[in-house]
Amino acid sequence: MAPNRRRNRSYILVTASLLVIVVAAIVTAGCTAGTSTPGAAAGLTGVSWSLESYLDGNGTLVPVLPGTEVSARFGDDSRVTGSAGCNQYGGDYRQNGTALSVSSLAQTLKFCEEPKGIMEQEARFMEILGSAAGWRIENGRLLLTDAAGAAVLAFVKEAPRTLAGTSWTLASLAGEDGAMAPVLTGTTVTAAFGTDSRLGGSAGCNHYGADYTRSGANLTIGPAVRTEMYCTNPPGIMEQEDRYLALLANVTSYRVEGGLLVLAGREGTDLLAFERAAQKPDLPLTGTDWVLDGYSTGGDAVSSLVNGTTITAKFAPDGNVTGNAGCNHYGGSYRLDGANLSVSSLYSTLMYCGEPGVMEQEGRYLGLLANVSSYRVEGDRLTLLDGSGVGLLFFVQAEEVPPAPLTGTNWVLDGYSAGKDAVSSVIAGTTVTATFSPDGNVTGNAGCNSYRAAYRLDGTSLSVSPPVSTRMYCGEPEGIMEQENRYLTLLESVAGYRIDGNRLDLLDEAGKTLLSYRAENTGRP
Repeated sequence: MAPNRRRNRSYILVTASLLVIVVAAIVTAGCTAGTSTPGAAAGLTGVSWSLESYLDGNGTLVPVLPGTEVSARFGDDSRVTGSAGCNQYGGDYRQNGTALSVSSLAQTLKFCEEPKGIMEQEARFMEILGSAAGWRIENGRLLLTDAAGAAVLAFVKEAPRTLAGTSWTLASLAGEDGAMAPVLTGTTVTAAFGTDSRLGGSAGCNHYGADYTRSGANLTIGPAVRTEMYCTNPPGIMEQEDRYLALLANVTSYRVEGGLLVLAGREGTDLLAFERAAQKPDLPLTGTDWVLDGYSTGGDAVSSLVNGTTITAKFAPDGNVTGNAGCNHYGGSYRLDGANLSVSSLYSTLMYCGEPGVMEQEGRYLGLLANVSSYRVEGDRLTLLDGSGVGLLFFVQAEEVPPAPLTGTNWVLDGYSAGKDAVSSVIAGTTVTATFSPDGNVTGNAGCNSYRAAYRLDGTSLSVSPPVSTRMYCGEPEGIMEQENRYLTLLESVAGYRIDGNRLDLLDEAGKTLLSYRAENTGRP
């Protein structure tokens, strides 16, 4: 998992109990103040209401903007909370019979640009809510009225929403004292409820996974398994992560109010409050650049990657999978049948990396990849599973890297064809380079000698004339001259090229890779 691959929040979302911006405190002359009569609010309280229409500036009830959700929930604690369309809000209310007043309204500070007019609608809703004087239920609809009894806000009961297939971002969580507090600024905690009864996401630093069971409004979440990375920024992130995962295990029910998902514990105590995450379409398996986030180490254990390493995978439409295994580049074939996926004929370059754990991690990754039986894509996340449906490898979409141009880029050789399907890495201590100049010449160092050759380019077709090189002999390291001769021979056989981000592959007539380079000074992979 990449440690800092998270977006900074441009706002601080707080729960109703922590809202700090006072919007209005309007009590109209028609309201009758007083303590609510027990049972008098039957039908008003305990229901999540979704706004259907509101009174516009011309005195006409108009429907809410398509794509917006405005809600209200009148609690037994004399608090009204909900979503105003963009921001969450809260306030106090007093009710006596059909008389109603709302005061001390407050809301979060987010600004939304879409759909057009959402902020104007939000301001109008808050103004009307603060000036409501009464309420009544008609045909299952909640109508808030002005002092004359005319409807100014019309709500319908919010339909129950299934959790499967939804994604959420944590807004606040219960502290040790039970009070809800906003998540740390600069952290993002997510929860994605899969259709396979699996819950997963980011706990702020590590990714996690757990089973969940839902029955009506009842919800139980099994023990979470997470990766093993340690993060230090911002201060308190690991403590928040531990608290979040502990609260998940204590969840017994849920409710959805406007744009909020609230997970509660025993006796209905609120534990976690989420806002709905932007829904991302499922990415295709093929053609997407995937980067490994974590991998199975046996049983339910999941490990994050060795610090400083990157493991990638790309499933090409031609049935080949390629990538970097952390040290070496690898390739292989795959077969796809619906959700069934198998990988075979894996090969890799032969480079050795001395950083602790890198080669062991690489071996584990390639072994797991060979045992894949199926896959699942949820948004920008890819899970490769074994025959029992257990997750083996967990990927996220790689950050897009603009393709480096063929000409003018200094390319450094990573590996080359050694015949048939064998691939050899460059001998340690040697550097082989190529630079394609706009004048039609390619120059570089073959490991010992410098070389030059003419090339012709036509779309993705590329041909290189026999290279001319200096005639120095190098005795060390062992095999350097054989490598040089092989490299120059392969150059003559090039018939095409392919660039993927900062990587260049020179291909033969059949489209197989002869020479694989990386753009200089980009690091690995």
